[in-house]
Amino acid sequence: MNDAEQCGDYEIYFEDGWWVVKLTGEKKIIGKFLTKDDALNKVAVFLQDDEGRMESESVC
Repeated sequence: MNDAEQCGDYEIYFEDGWWVVKLTGEKKIIGKFLTKDDALNKVAVFLQDDEGRMESESVC
């Protein structure tokens, strides 16, 4: 898992030609994406929907 990146409760890593987003607490794969930017954008959407986070909080 090279290029792994932790973003809040999510982990993004490259595997078998896909950028994978995994919810680390549940060890559940949320999705697979063609680009790292697509994966990061999806995590950003998940984090925006999380009401417990502050808008200025940095996660990635």
